[in-house]
Amino acid sequence: MKHFILILGILTIIMSCTPKLGENEYKIIVTLEDEPDSVMVHNHWYVTEDTVAIVDGKAEFTGTVDSFPTLVSLGFPYPLQIRTRMILEPGIIEVTYSEARGFELGGTENNIILQDLFEHLKPLEDEVKVAWRGWNTVYKKEPRSKEECEEAWIIQEEVKKRKTDLTRKLIKENPNYAGLVITLPLVRTESASDLAFYVEHFKEFEGDKRYQGILDQHEIAERTTNGKPVPEFTYPNPEGEMVSLSDFKGKWVLLDFWYVDCHWCRKLTPHLINIYADWKDSKNFEIISVSVDKPKNYERWLEAIEHDGAIWTQVNDNTKTYPLEYGITGYPTMILVDPQGNGVRKIVGYQEEGGLRRILSEYIE
Repeated sequence: MKHFILILGILTIIMSCTPKLGENEYKIIVTLEDEPDSVMVHNHWYVTEDTVAIVDGKAEFTGTVDSFPTLVSLGFPYPLQIRTRMILEPGIIEVTYSEARGFELGGTENNIILQDLFEHLKPLEDEVKVAWRGWNTVYKKEPRSKEECEEAWIIQEEVKKRKTDLTRKLIKENPNYAGLVITLPLVRTESASDLAFYVEHFKEFEGDKRYQGILDQHEIAERTTNGKPVPEFTYPNPEGEMVSLSDFKGKWVLLDFWYVDCHWCRKLTPHLINIYADWKDSKNFEIISVSVDKPKNYERWLEAIEHDGAIWTQVNDNTKTYPLEYGITGYPTMILVDPQGNGVRKIVGYQEEGGLRRILSEYIE
Protein backbone atom coordinates (compact mmCIF):
# COMPACT_ATOMS: atom_id res chain seq x y z
CA MET A 1 0.00 0.00 0.00
CA LYS A 2 2.89 2.40 0.83
CA HIS A 3 4.32 1.65 -2.60
CA PHE A 4 0.99 2.52 -4.26
CA ILE A 5 0.70 5.80 -2.26
CA LEU A 6 4.24 6.77 -3.32
CA ILE A 7 3.32 6.26 -6.98
CA LEU A 8 0.22 8.41 -6.58
CA GLY A 9 2.35 11.14 -5.01
CA ILE A 10 4.72 11.10 -7.97
CA LEU A 11 1.72 11.18 -10.31
CA THR A 12 0.40 14.32 -8.62
CA ILE A 13 3.70 16.13 -9.19
CA ILE A 14 4.06 14.98 -12.80
CA MET A 15 0.47 15.70 -13.78
CA SER A 16 0.60 19.18 -12.26
CA CYS A 17 3.42 19.96 -14.73
CA THR A 18 1.69 18.43 -17.75
CA PRO A 19 0.35 20.81 -20.44
CA LYS A 20 -3.44 20.74 -20.70
CA LEU A 21 -5.18 19.28 -23.72
CA GLY A 22 -8.79 19.61 -24.71
CA GLU A 23 -11.40 17.48 -22.99
CA ASN A 24 -10.87 13.76 -23.72
CA GLU A 25 -7.90 14.54 -26.00
CA TYR A 26 -4.71 12.53 -25.90
CA LYS A 27 -1.25 12.89 -27.39
CA ILE A 28 1.20 10.00 -27.55
CA ILE A 29 4.78 11.25 -27.81
CA VAL A 30 7.25 8.52 -28.76
CA THR A 31 11.02 8.99 -28.48
CA LEU A 32 13.14 6.31 -30.15
CA GLU A 33 16.80 5.57 -29.53
CA ASP A 34 16.66 2.78 -32.11
CA GLU A 35 14.39 2.69 -35.17
CA PRO A 36 13.79 -0.85 -36.47
CA ASP A 37 11.24 0.56 -38.97
CA SER A 38 10.38 3.88 -40.58
CA VAL A 39 6.82 3.95 -39.26
CA MET A 40 4.90 3.16 -36.09
CA VAL A 41 1.43 1.75 -35.63
CA HIS A 42 -1.03 2.69 -32.88
CA ASN A 43 -3.80 0.07 -32.77
CA HIS A 44 -6.90 1.20 -30.87
CA TRP A 45 -8.62 -2.18 -31.07
CA TYR A 46 -12.24 -2.20 -32.26
CA VAL A 47 -11.94 1.51 -33.20
CA THR A 48 -8.97 2.65 -35.33
CA GLU A 49 -5.46 1.78 -36.46
CA ASP A 50 -3.16 4.74 -37.09
CA THR A 51 0.24 4.70 -38.79
CA VAL A 52 2.71 7.61 -38.65
CA ALA A 53 6.22 8.16 -39.97
CA ILE A 54 9.19 8.32 -37.62
CA VAL A 55 11.00 11.65 -38.08
CA ASP A 56 14.29 12.40 -36.31
CA GLY A 57 13.66 9.65 -33.77
CA LYS A 58 10.20 10.93 -32.91
CA ALA A 59 6.62 9.87 -33.59
CA GLU A 60 3.36 11.37 -32.37
CA PHE A 61 -0.26 10.27 -32.33
CA THR A 62 -3.16 12.51 -31.36
CA GLY A 63 -6.87 11.96 -31.01
CA THR A 64 -9.94 11.98 -28.85
CA VAL A 65 -11.06 9.06 -26.73
CA ASP A 66 -14.71 8.67 -25.73
CA SER A 67 -14.34 5.74 -23.36
CA PHE A 68 -11.31 5.53 -21.10
CA PRO A 69 -9.15 4.07 -19.81
CA THR A 70 -8.86 1.40 -22.48
CA LEU A 71 -6.16 -0.99 -23.64
CA VAL A 72 -4.41 -0.27 -26.96
CA SER A 73 -1.10 -1.23 -28.54
CA LEU A 74 1.82 0.68 -29.97
CA GLY A 75 4.72 -0.65 -31.99
CA PHE A 76 6.24 -1.47 -35.32
CA PRO A 77 4.31 -3.13 -38.15
CA TYR A 78 4.38 -6.74 -39.30
CA PRO A 79 6.66 -8.69 -39.70
CA LEU A 80 8.64 -7.22 -36.78
CA GLN A 81 5.77 -7.58 -34.30
CA ILE A 82 7.60 -5.43 -31.74
CA ARG A 83 4.91 -3.71 -29.71
CA THR A 84 3.73 -2.85 -26.25
CA ARG A 85 0.42 -2.70 -24.46
CA MET A 86 -0.52 0.82 -23.44
CA ILE A 87 -3.48 2.49 -21.75
CA LEU A 88 -5.28 5.16 -23.73
CA GLU A 89 -6.63 8.00 -21.63
CA PRO A 90 -6.77 11.82 -21.89
CA GLY A 91 -3.43 13.58 -21.47
CA ILE A 92 0.10 13.38 -22.79
CA ILE A 93 1.32 9.79 -22.87
CA GLU A 94 5.11 9.53 -23.03
CA VAL A 95 6.75 6.47 -24.58
CA THR A 96 10.41 5.69 -25.14
CA TYR A 97 11.88 2.79 -27.10
CA SER A 98 15.36 1.30 -27.30
CA GLU A 99 16.53 -2.12 -28.39
CA ALA A 100 18.11 -2.72 -24.98
CA ARG A 101 15.17 -1.70 -22.79
CA GLY A 102 12.21 -2.09 -25.13
CA PHE A 103 9.20 0.18 -24.57
CA GLU A 104 8.81 2.28 -21.43
CA LEU A 105 5.57 4.09 -20.62
CA GLY A 106 4.81 7.24 -18.67
CA GLY A 107 3.09 10.60 -18.65
CA THR A 108 -0.43 9.64 -17.54
CA GLU A 109 -1.68 8.04 -14.35
CA ASN A 110 -2.51 4.56 -15.58
CA ASN A 111 0.54 4.28 -17.81
CA ILE A 112 2.88 5.18 -14.96
CA ILE A 113 1.27 2.48 -12.82
CA LEU A 114 1.36 -0.01 -15.73
CA GLN A 115 5.07 0.64 -16.33
CA ASP A 116 5.74 0.05 -12.65
CA LEU A 117 3.91 -3.31 -12.84
CA PHE A 118 5.82 -4.24 -16.01
CA GLU A 119 9.11 -3.53 -14.21
CA HIS A 120 8.11 -5.74 -11.28
CA LEU A 121 7.27 -8.61 -13.64
CA LYS A 122 10.16 -8.23 -16.10
CA PRO A 123 12.81 -10.22 -14.18
CA LEU A 124 10.52 -13.24 -14.00
CA GLU A 125 9.36 -12.77 -17.59
CA ASP A 126 13.02 -12.91 -18.61
CA GLU A 127 13.48 -16.08 -16.53
CA VAL A 128 10.45 -17.66 -18.21
CA LYS A 129 11.94 -16.92 -21.65
CA VAL A 130 15.29 -18.46 -20.65
CA ALA A 131 13.60 -21.55 -19.16
CA TRP A 132 11.38 -21.97 -22.22
CA ARG A 133 14.38 -21.70 -24.57
CA GLY A 134 16.20 -24.26 -22.41
CA TRP A 135 13.35 -26.74 -22.75
CA ASN A 136 12.94 -26.01 -26.46
CA THR A 137 16.65 -26.66 -27.06
CA VAL A 138 16.63 -30.12 -25.48
CA TYR A 139 13.26 -30.92 -27.07
CA LYS A 140 14.68 -30.32 -30.54
CA LYS A 141 17.81 -32.42 -29.98
CA GLU A 142 18.05 -35.63 -31.99
CA PRO A 143 17.93 -38.16 -30.58
CA ARG A 144 15.66 -36.54 -28.03
CA SER A 145 16.28 -37.42 -24.40
CA LYS A 146 13.02 -37.83 -22.46
CA GLU A 147 14.90 -37.35 -19.19
CA GLU A 148 16.43 -34.05 -20.33
CA CYS A 149 13.05 -32.83 -21.60
CA GLU A 150 11.38 -33.65 -18.28
CA GLU A 151 14.12 -31.90 -16.28
CA ALA A 152 13.90 -28.78 -18.44
CA TRP A 153 10.10 -28.86 -18.25
CA ILE A 154 10.19 -28.89 -14.45
CA ILE A 155 12.41 -25.78 -14.48
CA GLN A 156 10.06 -23.83 -16.74
CA GLU A 157 7.04 -25.01 -14.70
CA GLU A 158 8.61 -23.62 -11.51
CA VAL A 159 9.53 -20.28 -13.10
CA LYS A 160 6.08 -19.86 -14.65
CA LYS A 161 4.48 -20.56 -11.28
CA ARG A 162 6.58 -17.89 -9.59
CA LYS A 163 5.63 -15.39 -12.30
CA THR A 164 1.94 -16.29 -11.96
CA ASP A 165 2.10 -15.97 -8.18
CA LEU A 166 3.71 -12.52 -8.44
CA THR A 167 1.17 -11.43 -11.04
CA ARG A 168 -1.72 -12.46 -8.76
CA LYS A 169 -0.13 -10.54 -5.86
CA LEU A 170 0.22 -7.39 -7.99
CA ILE A 171 -3.36 -7.75 -9.23
CA LYS A 172 -4.67 -7.83 -5.66
CA GLU A 173 -2.64 -4.70 -4.82
CA ASN A 174 -3.92 -2.81 -7.88
CA PRO A 175 -7.70 -2.46 -8.23
CA ASN A 176 -7.05 -0.14 -11.19
CA TYR A 177 -7.02 -0.46 -14.96
CA ALA A 178 -3.31 -1.29 -15.03
CA GLY A 179 -4.11 -4.21 -12.72
CA LEU A 180 -6.78 -5.34 -15.18
CA VAL A 181 -4.23 -5.26 -18.01
CA ILE A 182 -1.77 -7.62 -16.28
CA THR A 183 -4.67 -9.95 -15.46
CA LEU A 184 -5.42 -10.70 -19.12
CA PRO A 185 -2.56 -13.18 -19.83
CA LEU A 186 -3.77 -15.36 -16.94
CA VAL A 187 -7.44 -15.58 -17.89
CA ARG A 188 -7.32 -18.68 -20.13
CA THR A 189 -5.84 -20.88 -17.41
CA GLU A 190 -7.34 -19.54 -14.17
CA SER A 191 -9.80 -21.40 -11.96
CA ALA A 192 -13.40 -20.33 -11.53
CA SER A 193 -12.63 -18.95 -8.05
CA ASP A 194 -9.70 -16.84 -9.30
CA LEU A 195 -11.83 -15.54 -12.17
CA ALA A 196 -14.63 -14.72 -9.72
CA PHE A 197 -12.17 -12.56 -7.76
CA TYR A 198 -11.15 -10.69 -10.92
CA VAL A 199 -14.79 -10.15 -11.88
CA GLU A 200 -15.45 -8.50 -8.52
CA HIS A 201 -12.07 -6.75 -8.24
CA PHE A 202 -12.43 -4.89 -11.55
CA LYS A 203 -16.19 -4.37 -11.54
CA GLU A 204 -15.86 -0.62 -12.17
CA PHE A 205 -14.64 -1.46 -15.69
CA GLU A 206 -17.68 -3.58 -16.61
CA GLY A 207 -18.21 -1.57 -19.80
CA ASP A 208 -14.77 -2.55 -21.11
CA LYS A 209 -14.38 -5.38 -23.63
CA ARG A 210 -11.45 -6.86 -21.68
CA TYR A 211 -13.52 -7.01 -18.52
CA GLN A 212 -16.30 -8.66 -20.52
CA GLY A 213 -13.76 -11.27 -21.66
CA ILE A 214 -12.93 -12.08 -18.03
CA LEU A 215 -16.64 -12.30 -17.24
CA ASP A 216 -17.17 -14.68 -20.18
CA GLN A 217 -14.28 -16.91 -19.08
CA HIS A 218 -15.68 -16.99 -15.55
CA GLU A 219 -19.07 -18.13 -16.83
CA ILE A 220 -17.38 -20.86 -18.91
CA ALA A 221 -15.26 -22.02 -15.96
CA GLU A 222 -18.35 -22.15 -13.74
CA ARG A 223 -20.05 -24.63 -16.05
CA THR A 224 -17.01 -26.71 -17.06
CA THR A 225 -14.34 -26.88 -14.33
CA ASN A 226 -15.94 -25.83 -11.05
CA GLY A 227 -17.07 -29.24 -9.83
CA LYS A 228 -20.43 -29.09 -11.59
CA PRO A 229 -21.92 -31.43 -14.22
CA VAL A 230 -20.37 -30.59 -17.57
CA PRO A 231 -22.43 -30.19 -20.74
CA GLU A 232 -23.33 -33.50 -22.39
CA PHE A 233 -22.34 -34.39 -25.95
CA THR A 234 -23.04 -37.10 -28.50
CA TYR A 235 -20.72 -37.38 -31.52
CA PRO A 236 -19.73 -40.11 -34.01
CA ASN A 237 -16.63 -42.23 -33.55
CA PRO A 238 -14.52 -43.46 -36.53
CA GLU A 239 -16.90 -46.40 -37.01
CA GLY A 240 -19.86 -44.03 -37.27
CA GLU A 241 -21.32 -45.08 -33.91
CA MET A 242 -22.68 -42.33 -31.69
CA VAL A 243 -20.76 -41.82 -28.45
CA SER A 244 -21.97 -39.78 -25.48
CA LEU A 245 -19.97 -38.44 -22.55
CA SER A 246 -22.55 -39.95 -20.20
CA ASP A 247 -21.57 -43.40 -21.49
CA PHE A 248 -18.48 -43.09 -19.30
CA LYS A 249 -20.17 -42.12 -16.03
CA GLY A 250 -18.26 -43.72 -13.18
CA LYS A 251 -14.85 -43.17 -14.82
CA TRP A 252 -12.33 -40.37 -14.73
CA VAL A 253 -12.44 -38.89 -18.24
CA LEU A 254 -9.84 -36.67 -19.86
CA LEU A 255 -11.41 -34.72 -22.73
CA ASP A 256 -8.70 -33.96 -25.27
CA PHE A 257 -9.55 -31.29 -27.87
CA TRP A 258 -7.38 -31.45 -31.00
CA TYR A 259 -7.22 -31.45 -34.81
CA VAL A 260 -5.02 -33.17 -37.40
CA ASP A 261 -2.80 -30.21 -38.31
CA CYS A 262 -2.19 -29.17 -34.68
CA HIS A 263 1.54 -29.90 -34.25
CA TRP A 264 1.54 -29.85 -30.46
CA CYS A 265 -1.64 -31.93 -30.27
CA ARG A 266 0.12 -34.70 -32.17
CA LYS A 267 3.27 -34.33 -30.04
CA LEU A 268 1.12 -34.81 -26.93
CA THR A 269 -0.25 -38.16 -28.13
CA PRO A 270 2.74 -40.35 -27.08
CA HIS A 271 2.38 -39.02 -23.52
CA LEU A 272 -1.33 -39.79 -23.54
CA ILE A 273 -0.55 -43.31 -24.81
CA ASN A 274 1.72 -43.98 -21.82
CA ILE A 275 -0.66 -42.48 -19.26
CA TYR A 276 -3.62 -44.36 -20.73
CA ALA A 277 -1.76 -47.68 -20.67
CA ASP A 278 -0.86 -47.19 -16.99
CA TRP A 279 -4.18 -45.81 -15.75
CA LYS A 280 -7.07 -47.14 -17.86
CA ASP A 281 -7.61 -50.12 -15.58
CA SER A 282 -5.79 -49.27 -12.35
CA LYS A 283 -7.37 -45.83 -12.01
CA ASN A 284 -10.65 -46.30 -13.88
CA PHE A 285 -9.47 -43.80 -16.46
CA GLU A 286 -10.62 -43.00 -20.01
CA ILE A 287 -9.57 -40.48 -22.64
CA ILE A 288 -12.01 -39.05 -25.16
CA SER A 289 -10.29 -37.15 -27.94
CA VAL A 290 -12.67 -34.62 -29.52
CA SER A 291 -11.48 -33.73 -33.02
CA VAL A 292 -12.67 -30.47 -34.58
CA ASP A 293 -11.54 -31.49 -38.08
CA LYS A 294 -13.92 -30.48 -40.86
CA PRO A 295 -15.52 -33.04 -43.20
CA LYS A 296 -12.86 -32.39 -45.87
CA ASN A 297 -10.24 -33.73 -43.42
CA TYR A 298 -12.26 -36.75 -42.31
CA GLU A 299 -9.96 -39.32 -43.97
CA ARG A 300 -6.88 -37.56 -42.61
CA TRP A 301 -8.44 -37.71 -39.14
CA LEU A 302 -8.81 -41.48 -39.43
CA GLU A 303 -5.25 -41.84 -40.75
CA ALA A 304 -3.84 -39.71 -37.92
CA ILE A 305 -5.54 -41.84 -35.25
CA GLU A 306 -4.10 -45.03 -36.75
CA HIS A 307 -0.65 -43.54 -37.43
CA ASP A 308 -0.30 -42.07 -33.92
CA GLY A 309 -1.58 -45.19 -32.16
CA ALA A 310 -4.30 -43.39 -30.22
CA ILE A 311 -6.35 -46.40 -29.14
CA TRP A 312 -8.76 -44.66 -26.77
CA THR A 313 -12.19 -43.21 -27.60
CA GLN A 314 -12.20 -40.83 -30.58
CA VAL A 315 -15.09 -38.63 -31.73
CA ASN A 316 -15.49 -35.87 -34.29
CA ASP A 317 -17.25 -32.53 -33.76
CA ASN A 318 -16.82 -30.86 -37.13
CA THR A 319 -19.01 -27.87 -36.14
CA LYS A 320 -16.84 -27.01 -33.09
CA THR A 321 -20.04 -26.80 -31.04
CA TYR A 322 -18.63 -28.53 -27.99
CA PRO A 323 -15.28 -26.67 -27.91
CA LEU A 324 -17.19 -23.38 -28.06
CA GLU A 325 -19.38 -24.55 -25.16
CA TYR A 326 -16.20 -25.29 -23.22
CA GLY A 327 -14.51 -22.01 -24.15
CA ILE A 328 -11.67 -23.73 -25.98
CA THR A 329 -9.58 -21.00 -27.62
CA GLY A 330 -6.44 -22.97 -28.48
CA TYR A 331 -5.27 -26.52 -29.08
CA PRO A 332 -4.43 -28.81 -27.45
CA THR A 333 -6.68 -28.15 -24.47
CA MET A 334 -7.85 -30.81 -22.03
CA ILE A 335 -10.69 -30.94 -19.49
CA LEU A 336 -10.66 -33.47 -16.64
CA VAL A 337 -14.11 -34.84 -15.69
CA ASP A 338 -14.63 -36.79 -12.47
CA PRO A 339 -16.59 -40.09 -12.19
CA GLN A 340 -19.78 -38.15 -11.32
CA GLY A 341 -19.56 -36.21 -14.58
CA ASN A 342 -18.28 -32.97 -12.97
CA GLY A 343 -15.56 -30.90 -14.63
CA VAL A 344 -12.63 -30.26 -12.29
CA ARG A 345 -9.63 -28.96 -14.27
CA LYS A 346 -8.71 -27.27 -17.54
CA ILE A 347 -5.22 -27.94 -18.93
CA VAL A 348 -4.13 -25.58 -21.70
CA GLY A 349 -1.35 -26.39 -24.15
CA TYR A 350 1.29 -29.06 -24.62
CA GLN A 351 2.64 -30.82 -21.53
CA GLU A 352 5.56 -33.15 -21.06
CA GLU A 353 4.37 -36.53 -19.77
CA GLY A 354 5.63 -35.96 -16.23
CA GLY A 355 4.00 -32.53 -16.08
CA LEU A 356 0.65 -33.91 -17.25
CA ARG A 357 0.85 -36.78 -14.77
CA ARG A 358 1.53 -34.30 -11.94
CA ILE A 359 -1.53 -32.26 -12.84
CA LEU A 360 -3.85 -35.26 -13.17
CA SER A 361 -2.51 -36.84 -9.97
CA GLU A 362 -3.76 -33.82 -8.01
CA TYR A 363 -7.23 -35.32 -8.61
CA ILE A 364 -6.82 -38.98 -9.55
CA GLU A 365 -5.37 -41.15 -6.77
